[in-house]
Amino acid sequence: MNKIIALWVHPRSLSTALERIMVERGDFKILHEPFSYLFYMYEKRAPIPHQHTDTNHPQSYPDIKKMIMDKAEKAPVYYKDMCFHCHDHIMKDKEFILCQTNTFIIRDPEKTILSHATIAPEVTIAEIGYEEQFKYFQKVTDLTGKIPPVVDADDLENDPEGIVKAYCEAIEIDFMKESLAWEEGHKSEWDTWKEWHVDAAKSTGIQKNMEKFTFTLDDRPNLRSYYEYHLPFYEALYKHRIQPK
Repeated sequence: MNKIIALWVHPRSLSTALERIMVERGDFKILHEPFSYLFYMYEKRAPIPHQHTDTNHPQSYPDIKKMIMDKAEKAPVYYKDMCFHCHDHIMKDKEFILCQTNTFIIRDPEKTILSHATIAPEVTIAEIGYEEQFKYFQKVTDLTGKIPPVVDADDLENDPEGIVKAYCEAIEIDFMKESLAWEEGHKSEWDTWKEWHVDAAKSTGIQKNMEKFTFTLDDRPNLRSYYEYHLPFYEALYKHRIQPK
Protein backbone atom coordinates (compact mmCIF):
# COMPACT_ATOMS: atom_id res chain seq x y z
CA MET A 1 0.00 0.00 0.00
CA ASN A 2 1.18 3.52 -0.78
CA LYS A 3 1.74 6.23 1.80
CA ILE A 4 -1.32 7.77 3.48
CA ILE A 5 -0.88 11.19 5.06
CA ALA A 6 -3.77 12.59 7.09
CA LEU A 7 -4.06 16.26 8.04
CA TRP A 8 -6.30 16.49 11.10
CA VAL A 9 -7.80 19.93 11.47
CA HIS A 10 -10.43 22.06 13.06
CA PRO A 11 -12.64 24.26 10.86
CA ARG A 12 -11.23 27.50 9.46
CA SER A 13 -7.65 26.59 10.36
CA LEU A 14 -6.07 27.49 6.99
CA SER A 15 -5.94 23.76 6.38
CA THR A 16 -7.20 24.18 2.82
CA ALA A 17 -4.19 26.39 2.09
CA LEU A 18 -1.87 23.59 3.23
CA GLU A 19 -3.94 21.09 1.28
CA ARG A 20 -3.67 23.37 -1.79
CA ILE A 21 0.11 23.04 -1.62
CA MET A 22 -0.26 19.27 -1.66
CA VAL A 23 -2.58 19.53 -4.67
CA GLU A 24 0.04 21.56 -6.51
CA ARG A 25 2.70 18.91 -5.89
CA GLY A 26 0.79 16.47 -8.06
CA ASP A 27 2.17 13.33 -6.43
CA PHE A 28 -0.73 12.54 -4.07
CA LYS A 29 -4.36 11.64 -4.55
CA ILE A 30 -6.17 14.36 -2.57
CA LEU A 31 -9.31 13.61 -0.55
CA HIS A 32 -11.11 16.56 1.00
CA GLU A 33 -12.90 15.86 4.29
CA PRO A 34 -14.21 12.40 3.39
CA PHE A 35 -15.53 11.78 6.92
CA SER A 36 -17.82 14.81 6.76
CA TYR A 37 -20.35 12.50 5.10
CA LEU A 38 -20.31 10.33 8.22
CA PHE A 39 -20.93 13.24 10.60
CA TYR A 40 -23.47 15.28 8.64
CA MET A 41 -25.29 12.77 6.45
CA TYR A 42 -24.97 9.28 7.96
CA GLU A 43 -25.12 10.13 11.66
CA LYS A 44 -26.85 13.51 11.16
CA ARG A 45 -25.00 15.06 14.10
CA ALA A 46 -25.62 18.62 12.86
CA PRO A 47 -27.35 20.38 9.95
CA ILE A 48 -25.39 20.05 6.69
CA PRO A 49 -23.49 23.36 6.38
CA HIS A 50 -23.25 23.41 2.57
CA GLN A 51 -25.41 23.06 -0.52
CA HIS A 52 -23.53 20.41 -2.46
CA THR A 53 -23.30 16.68 -1.79
CA ASP A 54 -21.96 13.78 -3.79
CA THR A 55 -24.62 11.07 -3.72
CA ASN A 56 -22.02 8.47 -4.69
CA HIS A 57 -19.74 9.24 -1.75
CA PRO A 58 -19.59 6.52 0.97
CA GLN A 59 -21.17 7.61 4.24
CA SER A 60 -20.51 5.02 6.96
CA TYR A 61 -17.19 4.88 8.78
CA PRO A 62 -16.20 1.44 7.40
CA ASP A 63 -17.09 2.46 3.85
CA ILE A 64 -15.19 5.76 3.99
CA LYS A 65 -12.18 4.04 5.51
CA LYS A 66 -12.32 1.41 2.75
CA MET A 67 -12.42 4.14 0.12
CA ILE A 68 -9.26 5.72 1.54
CA MET A 69 -7.47 2.37 1.70
CA ASP A 70 -8.55 1.46 -1.84
CA LYS A 71 -7.21 4.78 -3.15
CA ALA A 72 -3.91 4.09 -1.39
CA GLU A 73 -3.57 0.81 -3.25
CA LYS A 74 -3.24 2.83 -6.47
CA ALA A 75 -1.37 5.99 -5.39
CA PRO A 76 -0.12 7.90 -2.34
CA VAL A 77 -3.06 9.56 -0.56
CA TYR A 78 -3.27 12.88 1.25
CA TYR A 79 -6.52 13.72 2.99
CA LYS A 80 -7.58 16.38 5.41
CA ASP A 81 -10.49 16.07 7.81
CA MET A 82 -11.98 17.30 11.03
CA CYS A 83 -11.36 15.06 14.03
CA PHE A 84 -14.93 15.57 15.24
CA HIS A 85 -16.28 14.10 12.00
CA CYS A 86 -15.15 10.59 12.95
CA HIS A 87 -13.78 10.94 16.49
CA ASP A 88 -15.81 8.22 18.21
CA HIS A 89 -14.87 5.70 15.51
CA ILE A 90 -11.23 6.40 14.81
CA MET A 91 -10.28 6.61 18.49
CA LYS A 92 -11.06 2.87 18.66
CA ASP A 93 -9.37 2.00 15.37
CA LYS A 94 -5.71 1.40 16.22
CA GLU A 95 -5.00 -0.34 12.92
CA PHE A 96 -6.19 2.61 10.84
CA ILE A 97 -4.38 5.15 13.02
CA LEU A 98 -1.10 3.31 12.63
CA CYS A 99 -1.36 2.71 8.88
CA GLN A 100 -1.14 6.42 8.14
CA THR A 101 1.04 9.42 8.96
CA ASN A 102 -1.06 11.68 11.19
CA THR A 103 -0.41 15.42 11.08
CA PHE A 104 -2.22 18.44 12.53
CA ILE A 105 -2.84 22.11 11.84
CA ILE A 106 -4.13 24.66 14.39
CA ARG A 107 -5.06 28.33 14.36
CA ASP A 108 -5.65 31.02 16.95
CA PRO A 109 -9.18 30.13 18.13
CA GLU A 110 -10.37 33.74 18.07
CA LYS A 111 -9.71 33.92 14.32
CA THR A 112 -11.13 30.44 13.81
CA ILE A 113 -14.38 31.10 15.65
CA LEU A 114 -15.00 34.48 13.99
CA SER A 115 -14.30 32.96 10.59
CA HIS A 116 -16.62 30.02 11.24
CA ALA A 117 -19.46 32.15 12.59
CA THR A 118 -19.20 34.46 9.59
CA ILE A 119 -20.00 31.58 7.24
CA ALA A 120 -22.21 29.50 9.57
CA PRO A 121 -23.84 31.73 12.24
CA GLU A 122 -25.50 28.71 13.89
CA VAL A 123 -22.21 26.89 14.47
CA THR A 124 -22.26 24.65 17.54
CA ILE A 125 -19.53 24.39 20.16
CA ALA A 126 -18.77 20.82 19.00
CA GLU A 127 -18.06 22.07 15.49
CA ILE A 128 -15.26 24.34 16.73
CA GLY A 129 -13.30 21.13 16.97
CA TYR A 130 -10.21 21.67 19.14
CA GLU A 131 -11.20 19.25 21.88
CA GLU A 132 -11.50 16.21 19.62
CA GLN A 133 -8.38 17.29 17.76
CA PHE A 134 -6.36 17.38 20.98
CA LYS A 135 -7.70 14.02 22.16
CA TYR A 136 -6.80 12.44 18.85
CA PHE A 137 -3.33 14.03 19.02
CA GLN A 138 -2.87 12.38 22.41
CA LYS A 139 -4.06 9.04 21.02
CA VAL A 140 -1.60 9.17 18.12
CA THR A 141 1.22 10.13 20.49
CA ASP A 142 0.40 7.27 22.85
CA LEU A 143 0.21 4.67 20.07
CA THR A 144 3.31 5.75 18.16
CA GLY A 145 5.48 7.01 21.02
CA LYS A 146 6.22 10.09 18.91
CA ILE A 147 4.91 13.66 18.77
CA PRO A 148 3.13 14.05 15.43
CA PRO A 149 3.84 17.23 13.44
CA VAL A 150 1.68 20.25 14.30
CA VAL A 151 1.54 23.29 12.01
CA ASP A 152 0.37 26.60 13.43
CA ALA A 153 -1.51 28.72 10.88
CA ASP A 154 0.16 31.99 11.90
CA ASP A 155 3.57 30.38 11.46
CA LEU A 156 2.49 29.12 8.04
CA GLU A 157 1.40 32.61 7.01
CA ASN A 158 4.57 34.22 8.35
CA ASP A 159 7.03 31.79 6.77
CA PRO A 160 5.38 29.52 4.20
CA GLU A 161 8.60 28.13 2.79
CA GLY A 162 10.21 27.45 6.16
CA ILE A 163 7.14 25.77 7.63
CA VAL A 164 6.39 23.68 4.55
CA LYS A 165 10.03 22.56 4.44
CA ALA A 166 9.77 21.47 8.07
CA TYR A 167 6.43 19.77 7.42
CA CYS A 168 7.79 17.84 4.44
CA GLU A 169 10.80 16.74 6.45
CA ALA A 170 8.56 15.57 9.30
CA ILE A 171 6.41 13.44 7.00
CA GLU A 172 9.39 12.22 4.97
CA ILE A 173 8.54 13.61 1.54
CA ASP A 174 10.59 15.87 -0.71
CA PHE A 175 10.08 19.62 -0.43
CA MET A 176 8.95 21.15 -3.73
CA LYS A 177 9.37 24.91 -3.69
CA GLU A 178 7.26 25.26 -6.83
CA SER A 179 4.23 23.96 -4.91
CA LEU A 180 4.07 27.20 -2.90
CA ALA A 181 2.55 29.13 -5.82
CA TRP A 182 -0.38 28.32 -8.08
CA GLU A 183 -2.92 29.82 -10.42
CA GLU A 184 -6.10 31.28 -8.95
CA GLY A 185 -9.15 29.06 -9.24
CA HIS A 186 -11.52 26.58 -7.62
CA LYS A 187 -10.34 22.96 -7.30
CA SER A 188 -12.67 20.03 -7.89
CA GLU A 189 -11.67 18.53 -4.53
CA TRP A 190 -13.58 21.38 -2.86
CA ASP A 191 -16.89 20.93 -4.71
CA THR A 192 -18.86 19.78 -1.67
CA TRP A 193 -17.63 22.71 0.46
CA LYS A 194 -17.46 25.27 -2.35
CA GLU A 195 -18.79 28.23 -0.33
CA TRP A 196 -16.23 27.61 2.42
CA HIS A 197 -13.18 27.97 0.21
CA VAL A 198 -13.75 31.22 -1.64
CA ASP A 199 -10.54 32.76 -0.24
CA ALA A 200 -8.53 29.67 -1.13
CA ALA A 201 -9.89 29.75 -4.67
CA LYS A 202 -8.85 33.41 -5.02
CA SER A 203 -5.35 32.82 -3.70
CA THR A 204 -2.15 32.23 -5.65
CA GLY A 205 -0.10 31.21 -2.61
CA ILE A 206 -0.11 31.51 1.17
CA GLN A 207 -1.22 35.04 2.01
CA LYS A 208 -1.49 36.81 5.36
CA ASN A 209 -4.70 38.21 6.80
CA MET A 210 -7.00 37.46 3.87
CA GLU A 211 -10.02 37.38 6.19
CA LYS A 212 -11.70 40.46 7.61
CA PHE A 213 -14.28 40.19 10.40
CA THR A 214 -17.22 42.52 10.99
CA PHE A 215 -17.86 41.49 14.60
CA THR A 216 -15.95 40.34 17.68
CA LEU A 217 -16.31 37.48 20.13
CA ASP A 218 -17.94 39.87 22.60
CA ASP A 219 -20.65 40.79 20.11
CA ARG A 220 -22.02 37.26 20.47
CA PRO A 221 -21.78 35.84 24.01
CA ASN A 222 -21.94 32.22 22.87
CA LEU A 223 -18.81 32.75 20.76
CA ARG A 224 -16.88 34.04 23.75
CA SER A 225 -17.85 30.88 25.66
CA TYR A 226 -16.73 28.75 22.71
CA TYR A 227 -13.36 30.50 22.78
CA GLU A 228 -12.84 30.04 26.51
CA TYR A 229 -13.76 26.35 26.29
CA HIS A 230 -11.45 25.50 23.40
CA LEU A 231 -8.48 27.76 24.20
CA PRO A 232 -6.75 25.25 26.55
CA PHE A 233 -6.80 22.57 23.83
CA TYR A 234 -5.26 24.98 21.34
CA GLU A 235 -2.59 26.01 23.81
CA ALA A 236 -1.71 22.38 24.54
CA LEU A 237 -1.24 21.67 20.82
CA TYR A 238 0.60 24.95 20.22
CA LYS A 239 3.43 23.79 22.50
CA HIS A 240 4.26 21.09 19.94
CA ARG A 241 4.17 23.17 16.75
CA ILE A 242 6.97 22.62 14.25
CA GLN A 243 9.59 25.29 13.67
CA PRO A 244 10.58 26.60 10.24
CA LYS A 245 13.61 25.23 8.42
